[in-house]
Amino acid sequence: MTSINNMARTMKVREIEKNPILALSVSEKDIEKYERVAKMYGNVAPAIVGQSGDGYRVIAGQARLEACAKNGIREMPVSIAEICGEPEQMKLALLLSTVKDDGCPLSEGAFIDALITNHDIPRRELMDLLNKSKSWISRRQSLVLRLSEKVRDMVKDGAICARTAEEIAKLPTDIQFPFACMATRDGLSKTNVGQLVGIYRSEGTGNALREAILNNPLTVLDSFAVTKISRRKEKRGLSERIAATTGLLIRLSDELSGMLAIADAKSLSRARAELCRLRTATVDLKTILDGWRISVSPGQLKEGGTQ
Repeated sequence: MTSINNMARTMKVREIEKNPILALSVSEKDIEKYERVAKMYGNVAPAIVGQSGDGYRVIAGQARLEACAKNGIREMPVSIAEICGEPEQMKLALLLSTVKDDGCPLSEGAFIDALITNHDIPRRELMDLLNKSKSWISRRQSLVLRLSEKVRDMVKDGAICARTAEEIAKLPTDIQFPFACMATRDGLSKTNVGQLVGIYRSEGTGNALREAILNNPLTVLDSFAVTKISRRKEKRGLSERIAATTGLLIRLSDELSGMLAIADAKSLSRARAELCRLRTATVDLKTILDGWRISVSPGQLKEGGTQ
């Protein structure tokens, strides 16, 4: 890939034009986050700008720009994108809006744990820094301390959200991944997951009910005396859901391959019916994938599988 030499510099805030489209998604909460950063560490977060007439318009970093303007900060670091024309700048702004930032729940949890464990930073200091509650700090830290690696991978892929993972982290490590797979399969909300985890961990819950929670979570929700919460409304796009489900299937396939490699004849015989169903489903899926591959010409398919 050819590198474009964009220029980095410090620019006067009054020289930068706000982007009315980006402003649609900027909240006071977003601005306040950058205000806290600037007050503690200075104006360290650069914006990306592009030429607009005789001045410059922000392409990424609207909240940072508004935080500076609101607090009388006269200059801010910027990267000037060397692209011409409003359409190209809008395409760049759109592309950047879809790119994940460095921060995510898993990295937040890792930072929190490292600061508390390795650097003796008090929880109260982190609560004040992030403007978060003690329970939020603890839940984020649990993603690092108690969540199994396979479930962390599901969070990375977007198969489950961080809040759901925080509930799953309360379960024994060896059952977290199977339960997470069932929760994903049945489309359970984070509230549903929290209810089931609470029942599982209750001292009065017997082994039979715990087994049912792992194998038939919807049945438990339907029959147990808990407030019924409707399942989540899907907010992700189809491509994101396909990618997340594909990642989950690959991990399950790897785990199944490992189990089949060490299984004896008796175990395979007992699982014969489910294995036959899996074979049929795999053949059907292969047929669909082969048809999709044939229907898309090499010139149409771009990096990342988009057309």
